[in-house]
Amino acid sequence: MLAGIWICRKYLIKIKPMKKTYTTLNYDWLTKTTGDPFVDAGGYTLEEFSRHFPDLDILQLIRKASEIYVNSWGAKINPFFLNSPITQPAFKGNKKITETESYFQYVLSNNLDADNSAPIGECRLTGRNTYLFPCGRNNSVLSGSTAFVNFHHNFQSGLMVSKEILIRYFFLPLGCEQLQGQIALITSSNPDISSFFCQKICNENLIAVGKGLSESILKAKTNSPGTALFRYADIIISERREEFDDKGSTLSLYHFTNFGASPSLMIYELPFQVLKFYSYVTKAKHIESWNNFVRRYYHTKGSKYDEENQKLIIQNNKEIIHVVSSEYQEWSNTIYDSLLNGKSILGYMLKYCRENDIDYNIIKIYSINILGMKKETIDKIEQMADYIIDSNDEIGIGKAIKKLDGVKNSYDLRRFVS
Repeated sequence: MLAGIWICRKYLIKIKPMKKTYTTLNYDWLTKTTGDPFVDAGGYTLEEFSRHFPDLDILQLIRKASEIYVNSWGAKINPFFLNSPITQPAFKGNKKITETESYFQYVLSNNLDADNSAPIGECRLTGRNTYLFPCGRNNSVLSGSTAFVNFHHNFQSGLMVSKEILIRYFFLPLGCEQLQGQIALITSSNPDISSFFCQKICNENLIAVGKGLSESILKAKTNSPGTALFRYADIIISERREEFDDKGSTLSLYHFTNFGASPSLMIYELPFQVLKFYSYVTKAKHIESWNNFVRRYYHTKGSKYDEENQKLIIQNNKEIIHVVSSEYQEWSNTIYDSLLNGKSILGYMLKYCRENDIDYNIIKIYSINILGMKKETIDKIEQMADYIIDSNDEIGIGKAIKKLDGVKNSYDLRRFVS
């Protein structure tokens, strides 16, 4: 059913193309992949935005987006654009919109006959030979400030790009979410997945605006970039698991701000092997065992895990609150952070399985796919474990486990086996 809905949406986009009224604009390059995650996301977002307003041309779409930024969001897009016409404090109310429209009207109308014609050269992001416009922190993300001209090649006034690139940047805020006071952009090595997320978030932003409930960029539910990435993975695995598994996709979260004197960028990435493992443990026959394991490693201020009742609780002013899964699943999680940072979770699994049952296949797949252990090695370990169990009573098994806990290297292991 979900696949059918997605196909219909894509089909509707194709049968309702953007209204093309400007001969100076290359419409294909408004959505073509460039390799720049911010530009590509802006293109995917523009595609979804135009689907909601099929009767508007590109300048009218820019005005419509400007009205959302100014009237619904109070011009709070500073994390994207510093001192743009919309974020410029000197401009008030409707002037922010008209100044933005005037700027893009100049960009769109530029041609060989214009008195103030832009220079022609190769766009730094598409490689096309076309009219070029300076790109800085006022109209793009993290590209350098025009106040420091030596930042750019040949003392140029900015990163020189085509008009299509500037337009795509402008629509980027509608395809992003707020996370921990900064901006989160989700991308993938698979362009279809990158497009899926941008268009999904854009649609949610527009629904909120339509209901009069939107006061700013959509806010993510989670308070942790690492957990957010796994929650995004949940969405794509549940809705497009087959395509996701087959194409060996990665998932990345760009956590950034372009605001003020402290622009910053952190990139969180889930490589294919981790996502393949996560896709495996979230299948129906493994997910209960996996959730029981990771549940105890969610944490936030004042929280702790109640071993007796196997629930997460928050103790506040002598009051104990039992936290439901829909809430704690948005907290930071030690297991997810370890997977994200390439740290082993085998120790956590060992500690957990001393008192609790865990699906052994989860441990086995993790050891092979993430730790890179050979299947033959695991087979030998299993044979050794079977021998210990078959040759000892409960006390002897306990002693063997205690000795194994003291093994620190291959030499100690050989001594134990012998």
